[in-house]
Amino acid sequence: MKFQLKNDFFMDYSFLFNQSFGVRREDLISYGNRIHRAVQSVNYMREYGFRESDEKKDQPIYFSRLPYIEKEDGLFPSHEKKRLHILKERCGRGDFDIAVSIGIGGSYLGNQVLFDMVCGPFWNLMDKEERRGRPQVFFAGENEDPEGLEALLCHIRRCSAVHKNRLRILILVISKSGTTIEPMSALEVLSAQLQDMNVHVEYAAVTDPNKGYLHDLALKKDWIFFTVPEGIGGRFSVFSQVGLVFGAIIGLDIADFLAGARFIDKACKKTSVEENPALAAAVFRYAASEKYHIATEVIMPYGDSMRSLGQWYAQLLGESLGKKRNRRGEIVHYGRTPVSALGSTDMHSLTQEHQEGPKNKLIQFVTVRERRSDFCVSCGGERGSSALPMSDILNHAQQANAEALASEGRMSCCLAMKNADAFHLGGIMYFFCLCIAYEGELSLVDAYDQPGVETYKKILKGYLRTGHVENS
Repeated sequence: MKFQLKNDFFMDYSFLFNQSFGVRREDLISYGNRIHRAVQSVNYMREYGFRESDEKKDQPIYFSRLPYIEKEDGLFPSHEKKRLHILKERCGRGDFDIAVSIGIGGSYLGNQVLFDMVCGPFWNLMDKEERRGRPQVFFAGENEDPEGLEALLCHIRRCSAVHKNRLRILILVISKSGTTIEPMSALEVLSAQLQDMNVHVEYAAVTDPNKGYLHDLALKKDWIFFTVPEGIGGRFSVFSQVGLVFGAIIGLDIADFLAGARFIDKACKKTSVEENPALAAAVFRYAASEKYHIATEVIMPYGDSMRSLGQWYAQLLGESLGKKRNRRGEIVHYGRTPVSALGSTDMHSLTQEHQEGPKNKLIQFVTVRERRSDFCVSCGGERGSSALPMSDILNHAQQANAEALASEGRMSCCLAMKNADAFHLGGIMYFFCLCIAYEGELSLVDAYDQPGVETYKKILKGYLRTGHVENS
């Protein structure tokens, strides 16, 4: 089964929905009622922001409204839109030399994807003119690692020492609760250390609109302030102020990014598997997990700039669907272990296990049809070979990988986008969000909570209160 959405997105499920070794047509028939209920539930959430079956309406689910957030004053107040526009203009005209984005989990991973796709790996080595006036960009608070933080501070000290004028720094801190230990530790250290340098620092916060330490601190200090909308989990938040504020800093075309998400949303509203590519992907994955014992999903984008896309998707998949209980309270231990890989790099390492290890995994490939740059090469000196574009070799490598896996009866699927601009990036990220929403309804797990995360947090808080940590 294949889908083509205009000339922009291409979904190939030939090696996932396959009568020989994949999900079979009779499986779709057997899951017919479940599929129908899942479609109804997701459409209900789209319209009302709740599950139809939920008795309590105090935990809304609004991620499906994010593609339309520019017109949703309830999610994105007009005064915040004005602040966003001003911030984007200031960053574009050179008001800041360095920007540091502080956040973890969904407040970090989505923004790392935006940075990698928009800016590329050598952004911070470019001069300001090459960066079109925008600042160097660094991440902090994504790990409780003092060495990483010290390395960032050393770089800032060097920049401050050689800067002709006073170095101008923007600190963006993102935390809905305002109490998550990793970002708040980074904020505390950076704030204290920067006070002792000859630098000009401004702060912007994205946090809860009504409460919390960071909320109170931002108001007290008169920081640039944005809110995390109600009903938006961190792993879905790249389309909210969490991602849009960071996008404004790096020069992301926000309108195109959201337009890509809207395009996918509208293309994935049909009620049948044959007409809805996000529903089809969810059904095939659900059937693969439930009937064919698929326990691992490898996300394998092809191209260096998409490495972080795999890491973002790993959180989306693992945190959303990896649940001990379903919504009926039954113990199900649902989910697939997410593994992030990179093509063609990991074809020389992980593919051996994918090809000949346990038959308990499916591979999700992601490719780009038209690359922004290309070179012709002689295919590694293969005799009789003519020069080919590197982009063709990369895409052929993905095809070869899929065919090799299929020869061993291994499931895979491929999602391709025309190119890696803001529109297509918004589309592909939202496509994955929709797939998760549909599969959550198929499996009856709550795709929007994360009770397992809270367990380790409680244990960690106990250690922090006593100040005692055992060395293992």
